[in-house]
Amino acid sequence: MLAGAGEETTVTSPASLQVALSMAAEGAQGRTLAELEEVLGAEGPERTDAVNALTTALSDLDGDPSVVQEDELPGTPVVHRADRLVLDEGLAVRQPFVDALARSYGAPAVTTDLSGDEGKAVLDAWVDEHTGGLVPESAIVPQPDLRLVLQDAILLAARWEEPFPAALTAPHTFTLASGDEVEVEMMDPGRERPTAYAEVEGWQAVRLPYTGGRLAAEVVLPPQGTAPADLTPELLAEILGELDTGEQRLVILRMPVADVESELDLTPWLRERAPSSLEGGFGGMSEQELFISQAVQQAVLAVDEEGTVAAAVTEIGFDESAAAEPPVELTVDRPYLVRIADGETGWPLFLASVGDPRGE
Repeated sequence: MLAGAGEETTVTSPASLQVALSMAAEGAQGRTLAELEEVLGAEGPERTDAVNALTTALSDLDGDPSVVQEDELPGTPVVHRADRLVLDEGLAVRQPFVDALARSYGAPAVTTDLSGDEGKAVLDAWVDEHTGGLVPESAIVPQPDLRLVLQDAILLAARWEEPFPAALTAPHTFTLASGDEVEVEMMDPGRERPTAYAEVEGWQAVRLPYTGGRLAAEVVLPPQGTAPADLTPELLAEILGELDTGEQRLVILRMPVADVESELDLTPWLRERAPSSLEGGFGGMSEQELFISQAVQQAVLAVDEEGTVAAAVTEIGFDESAAAEPPVELTVDRPYLVRIADGETGWPLFLASVGDPRGE
């Protein structure tokens, strides 16, 4: 998901995207289902069971999402998840699809008018609630043909096992990918700490645990002149392997206070990996022909001396009717032909080859 980020700041949640796509796959058929399952790396019950196992494993960390608005982070990490199915009043939904989402994803179904303000308010309120206000509103745009929306939210609030002393945070130079230098607030531990450390092909990484030791943040610094988005899955796997198996090192880690957010239109990503989903193939959801018309992920990440708060929402909107083809752009900026004909008889009244429209 970060492959096209380049120099931009991008926050994503692979976990949220995986669940949202798996919910969509529950109602997909034929080529659309095959493409989505290839993206997800599992088929049928295996896919559902795999996602279910991952979400169930996090259930003991669940908590009130409003915890992110407290003055202090919780003593034990909170990972809150939620899923929902929003139906338009004009959709005749297949009950097995509704039952599958409720059973395997804990996703209740609600019905509203997705064409205007009423539906927008319903979508917004859920997003705001399940992200503790970090993401205040839905990214889905109501429209007359919108029939169904899948929503997935995930929220994290976690305190560092060893917080950074706030008194040691100070201004420091941060060099952007462009070479420009900006001033940031840089955290400083004040001393070396035993830390899981890895260095692979010039990429340096550390693992910072949160309280309890179950959750951790891996901070990865690319070699000079290399963009973070250049990190391949294979290289990341090698780095994580080194962090898992390597010995701890004494590390003095200085890193900036960060408060970043992004919104990703996922339809170009889907067009490359599951193009049929943008055309149809969701007969398991309804007899009405549905296709993915909107797919957006919003995410925020805030890191400071105390710990981390983060939230992400993935939403997939389905319209009824055939997907509109992208407009064709035609700029007549070189020699061209003009034919003027009678529409009834086809008789060509004029035919011209224009080499220079100035008449020269």
